[in-house]
Amino acid sequence: MKLKRLEKNKYKKIIIGTLIVISIIVSYLLGKTFAMYQVNKSFEFVNGKVNYYGRSDVYFAYYNGNTWLDDIPKKNNADNLVYDHAVCDNDAIVEWDYDLWAPKVKNLTKAKTRCSLYFVNKDTAMKNCIASKKTGVECLEEVISQTNEMAYDETFENNLRYIGASPNNYVTFNNESWRIIGVMNNIKSTENGAGESRIKIIRSVSIGSIPWDSSGNNNWTRPASLNTTLQARSEASSSLIDNAVWNLGGFDASNKTAANCYLTERGIIGAAASPNTIAWLGKVGLIYPSDYGFAVGGTARDTCLKTALYNYNTNSCMGNDWLFTSNIRWAISSTTSTYAYSTPAIIAMAINAVGTFGTAGVTVGYNVYPVVYLKSSVKITGGTGSSSSPYTLSL
Repeated sequence: MKLKRLEKNKYKKIIIGTLIVISIIVSYLLGKTFAMYQVNKSFEFVNGKVNYYGRSDVYFAYYNGNTWLDDIPKKNNADNLVYDHAVCDNDAIVEWDYDLWAPKVKNLTKAKTRCSLYFVNKDTAMKNCIASKKTGVECLEEVISQTNEMAYDETFENNLRYIGASPNNYVTFNNESWRIIGVMNNIKSTENGAGESRIKIIRSVSIGSIPWDSSGNNNWTRPASLNTTLQARSEASSSLIDNAVWNLGGFDASNKTAANCYLTERGIIGAAASPNTIAWLGKVGLIYPSDYGFAVGGTARDTCLKTALYNYNTNSCMGNDWLFTSNIRWAISSTTSTYAYSTPAIIAMAINAVGTFGTAGVTVGYNVYPVVYLKSSVKITGGTGSSSSPYTLSL
């Protein structure tokens, strides 16, 4: 009998030891599960429909309007749900991390705290943002950045751009149809001024076929004849725009990715300021080659961003790039390379009708799509961004 009791005790020890190991594993997995939530204290989290905490300290509930959700909606979800706001008790505060797509909980000082996170349709969220009187920059960053219509370009200035074949980025400006290229960071209104985030827009339709410079020079600051033409345009909405410093780094080649174009335009790599000055201060310009490259979307976006722009003439790249048009359009950048020409002084950069990026003789007339930067204080006052309901603007 004594021997049997010893075997029984040994069996109990095995069970207890196994339970301890399981408990450690479960605790570890729970820790990994809740790692996405950023807090300033060590609390456990749970999501549920009723106020049942159990051993958890923070309770999350997710809603689509007033409808409870089983889980947090995924980023770029099919229902176009975006984060709207959160309500917590015990004075806790939620800040939404748009990059990580996760809440940051602050001022979490008490256990048994409930936070309700509300998600709404993109258009509803945009209407809410418009009603809050925030700037257009803020609304695009807070609402549209959560959808697959916009993406950060991951340059050192990390601009937020509209991407894909047909994003809803239409806006009424100058009593005309324009489209939003994106929110550009570190844009200066004076050469020595502080940079700020400003919305960059482009006219939807060309103003005509115009030479880059009719006298045969590729120096935009000379000024080029096209520069003079653009500055003379009568802008009914001129109160919404301001001077901007435009980067004019010269291109020494066209076999560049969007990221390398961006660095070349700023004189960081490539030909830099030769033969032209590195920057120009003005109100109306043209797109950069990098604008075209970074506008690509779709499942092949990552592949296209690793592809030189002169190889963008594939359906996966130009076919998913809303800045592609089936005509040649001028860019603001010039070049120091002769390519097929006898001298660099007669060449500027252009987006070709077949979707590639290359050069063209400046005395030839090609399509011109004016580009401007809105003032940082401009607000979006209505619309959904579609071609039939473009965004409206005001100060």
